[in-house]
Amino acid sequence: MSTFAPQRVMLRDGSEVVLRCFRPGADMAAWCEMIRACNRETLWRRFELRSADAVLSRPGDFCRCEPGSDFILVAERGGKILGEARLCLFPDGETAEFCVLVADPWQGLGLGSLLTDTALEAARRLGLKRLVVEVVPENVRIVRLLERRGFAFRRDPDGRIFRGEKTMG
Repeated sequence: MSTFAPQRVMLRDGSEVVLRCFRPGADMAAWCEMIRACNRETLWRRFELRSADAVLSRPGDFCRCEPGSDFILVAERGGKILGEARLCLFPDGETAEFCVLVADPWQGLGLGSLLTDTALEAARRLGLKRLVVEVVPENVRIVRLLERRGFAFRRDPDGRIFRGEKTMG
């Protein structure tokens, strides 16, 4: 999916960002800054960790981009990464886990929706048949956003997580 052409998009506040593929190595410092711009609750809802230091201590776990196994889309403005959406491909080649993160200063501007919609289009282009997502129950905002885009959710028996699934059409 490295052939994804960068796109300029407008946010609700009238500012412009570029949606483009993550560049391993070159974007690492900006990715770390995005993580530092997230509060404890944002980090919990995305990584189930409550500190930037905890996330940044394992950058290989959260910031890898292996050809054929991951698609990472970032929203960038002025050299800063404001948010990301990912498709982590499963070995079957038909399924991917989806996740999205918008750093706190840029939440509420429609960026999460733009990243989600662009990643869903990328999933279609990749020929994926199914997307899955795991969400902590308190992340009601993302559950609602994804339900509006066709994801169906169920709570795990232990109640700690919602699992969502979307069949691609």
